[in-house]
Amino acid sequence: FDIIKYNSFTKEKYGAKEISNIKGCIEFKNVKFKYNSKELFDNLNFKIKPNQMVAIVGKSGAGKSTILKLIDKNYEIEEGEILIDNFNINDLSEKTIKNNISIVSQSPYIFNLSIKENIKLANPKSTDEEIINVCKKAQIHDLIIEMVNGYDTIVGENGVILSGGQKQRLAIARALIKKSKIILFDEATSALDNNNQEKIKNIIKDLTKDHTVIIVAHRLSTIVDADNILVLNDYKIVNSGTHNELMKKCIEYKNLYEIEDN
Repeated sequence: FDIIKYNSFTKEKYGAKEISNIKGCIEFKNVKFKYNSKELFDNLNFKIKPNQMVAIVGKSGAGKSTILKLIDKNYEIEEGEILIDNFNINDLSEKTIKNNISIVSQSPYIFNLSIKENIKLANPKSTDEEIINVCKKAQIHDLIIEMVNGYDTIVGENGVILSGGQKQRLAIARALIKKSKIILFDEATSALDNNNQEKIKNIIKDLTKDHTVIIVAHRLSTIVDADNILVLNDYKIVNSGTHNELMKKCIEYKNLYEIEDN
């Protein structure tokens, strides 16, 4: 009852502005944020263009996942602005934010339903044709049609019959069926083997044709093709650029990459 009455959690606040055709531009302007009493970000600034693949890297606890939580409005900032297509995120309606931003986490929750029903949760009006189309994009269609019951296969509690890589691809299909313009990947490949990691990496790269993609990466090998990489250290962006640029000019990035490579 505490949860229902919002006694335990702060009530989420949204604006009234609805946008149906978001392009996917994201900008942080002088963002200040603290969690409980600890100040995390002070004067954080960066801009992400539409249809770009941008990675956020840094040591554990540097604030990478917090940035994603600020983008999808899980947390409120103290000062500054977060803009989506030049609109302040605080002015946008709940529908605009939730319909246009999807998050694929390290352990996506899969319900004890059929594959088709799991995907339709994100868009109940989706047709069978649309479901097949997003599964092809997420490179899971061929696997599904090999199953005895195809798209009607019940996957069990938390997708027990699926591997880690298959769950990730199902979660990506769910994000696509929602038609989210912005897709956030939070450590989405960190628990996968090299083969599955490579598949997800290729799917993500393909998504940038139609989506703005932001990846919080633990494995730097998955983001070497990113259009821009933000290097975070102690809650500050210390450098940015492509993989090749950062290997030449950023000692923090070079160290992170070489530690993993060894």
